[in-house]
Amino acid sequence: MMQPVVCEGFFDAGFYQGQLDTPVADPLGHFRAQGDRLGLDPSPYFSTRHYKARYPDWAADGHPTALDSFLAQDRPGAWRSPHPLIDPVAYLRLHPDVAAAGFSPAGHFARHGDAEGRSPTDAFDAVFYRRCYLRLQETYAFAHYIRVGQGAGHLPRPVPRSPAQSAAAARQVLAGIARPILLGVHDAQEAGTPILVRDMAQHYAARGLSPVFVLRDGGPLVARYAEFGPVFVLAEGWDAAGLFAGVPRDVPVIVNSGAAALLAQGAAQAGLRTVLLIHEMRGYLDAQGLVPGLAAAQAAGARLVASFPRMAEALRPDLGPLDVVQPGVTLPPAGLADFRARKRVQAGRTVFIGAGHADRRKGFDLFLDAAQEIAARMPQAGFVWLGALDPWAQDLARAARGAGLPLSLPGFVTDSLACYAAASVYLLTSREDPGPATLIHAAATGTPFVGYAADIGLRGTVDPLGRFVASGDRAGFVAAAIALAQQETQTTRRARRALVRPHLGLDRYCDQLLRAFA
Repeated sequence: MMQPVVCEGFFDAGFYQGQLDTPVADPLGHFRAQGDRLGLDPSPYFSTRHYKARYPDWAADGHPTALDSFLAQDRPGAWRSPHPLIDPVAYLRLHPDVAAAGFSPAGHFARHGDAEGRSPTDAFDAVFYRRCYLRLQETYAFAHYIRVGQGAGHLPRPVPRSPAQSAAAARQVLAGIARPILLGVHDAQEAGTPILVRDMAQHYAARGLSPVFVLRDGGPLVARYAEFGPVFVLAEGWDAAGLFAGVPRDVPVIVNSGAAALLAQGAAQAGLRTVLLIHEMRGYLDAQGLVPGLAAAQAAGARLVASFPRMAEALRPDLGPLDVVQPGVTLPPAGLADFRARKRVQAGRTVFIGAGHADRRKGFDLFLDAAQEIAARMPQAGFVWLGALDPWAQDLARAARGAGLPLSLPGFVTDSLACYAAASVYLLTSREDPGPATLIHAAATGTPFVGYAADIGLRGTVDPLGRFVASGDRAGFVAAAIALAQQETQTTRRARRALVRPHLGLDRYCDQLLRAFA
């Protein structure tokens, strides 16, 4: 029998162990001794049963496993398929740079391509899959599909539906629903507006309405939305005009964010009573080219509502006077054990915290700049950023940590309130921000903020909860943050919690939106 060959990229011990009833000490040895014979897979990138069916002579040369056969036989002119969704011919066609380099298509995909967001075949669209099912910071779309997505019913690529099919699906869903309300949003990522939509759905469901969701793209909150009602994700192949054509004319439609203006336009064109909530600042809308979409939705009959007066005033030259309805804020859940655990972790440190999807707009670089100056003056200081980091922010964080900054990056957490309660000061470094709701979350635990007086939606509303300093005044920002950290007492934190109470809850907000349809 031939000796086993090296299987870099094609053996994943954790993935393999997940197929066993009990863990084993030597997963690779177990696979070669038993797993191959049982038809188990050594990694997301290799299907033992597929390979044996496609290459029935795999054992002819004495290879101990199908995987060993593949690794030995995969060569130029005879590239092999290790999985039904990894097609070597298609991979080289889709990625000519790999073909030009002479790499094994399957080997390149398993070792590099999946991490790079490449598609292994026409039957699996990695860009689509990320749009619909992954968190913002996640990669390895194919491995996610094999590990989780396939069993959850995720699609490997869009399935186009005609307008007639989409209308029929909407009619069928709505026929069995009492008091439906349609909620539209651009995606279901764990971020501000999609979280607000989740909270709105919970509120309306408690009031006896039945939420139905239409999303441009997907995300991890789709499963949460589905707890309240049916979810249509346009990126999966639904036709927007067809869906809206299948919605009864008396169903109210609330679309969240300028990024979803096309949904509002489509709903209004279908004759549905539509409100489009604008949560973005003017600078962001301009940078993303979204203002013409807002105007088109308005021209189609959608009623535009801004979240804060600053937004409405900035949009007035293009859209005329807009109604303003300030969103309420719901607090994420957190138990007493969460608060105690976070306090223990941060014991002995003065913690400065920031939050949001870390990118340039959120001022993650400004957060790190301030953190480094604070750390130089307060050796006991620690720094936390809650939320996903884009690649630019990841590079900055890596460099800051390498320089010794005590920076914690837990990502999106469910106990964020406990994190804020354990902090001394919330650092608001956004260059532009429609809220942020996280500032209210922090203040609800008594934690003050220091922010740059940039294009912030809450300016003029939350000023008593902390302090704004001039944009670009890093020295003033750092001094204010240190002063607040040193001056805060339990009395001042209790007073801040009392000040923030009027901003909490969605009852007023959601009820006022419904009155727009009266």
